Amino acid sequence: MGRSSVMPLSTAIARDHAGARIASLLWRFARRALALLVMSVVTAACTSVESDFSPRADLIGVPVSAVGHYGKMIGIPQFSINGYGGGNSTGWGGGGKSSCCVLLPRNPAKPVMVTVRWRTCDIGHIKFANGRIVNPNDECKAEAHEATVPIHFAVAPGDSSGLFVHFLPGHKVELWMAPGYPWGSAYPGPPYPQDPGPAYAPLPDEKPMPPAAGVR
Repeated sequence: MGRSSVMPLSTAIARDHAGARIASLLWRFARRALALLVMSVVTAACTSVESDFSPRADLIGVPVSAVGHYGKMIGIPQFSINGYGGGNSTGWGGGGKSSCCVLLPRNPAKPVMVTVRWRTCDIGHIKFANGRIVNPNDECKAEAHEATVPIHFAVAPGDSSGLFVHFLPGHKVELWMAPGYPWGSAYPGPPYPQDPGPAYAPLPDEKPMPPAAGVR
């Protein structure tokens, strides 16, 4: 009689474990490769904007980041600069992520004015309990805003860390081109929001908004 072809249970279990480990490693490598691919595509898009979308050598594409100064109860679900979508922003802090890209003069010799459009979503009137909305049908108060403002150039775009858009109380906006980041001590723009943040940070001539029920 020939040898039995039945695999011992211990061997089968060992092979299953080995296969699972290999599959896990392959998935980890695939995720890393995908992340690197996405990063490379975004980087390439930002660095090639001037050549791919503009024949003018005096323009450069720069990434855009947003910083919210409104308070923790007001978010910015979307904004744009001269029609270029900038993404969204928290109402308090941010500035760590960027979107691509806005075309600007490589060496600006005169004031550069841009039109910023953004929407705010105010949840200050919504009641919360244990961190959850009491009435799931409650919706934020959405408003649309627009302002045409100058960009503040601390450095030329090519020497900057990107274009930072600051959404300020009173529905005001400032744009800064600087070598550092908004939370740095040498950053020339508006001071970076610090925790604990208020529900709403009013301007000196504004009346403070009452905090949402259940939120301190």
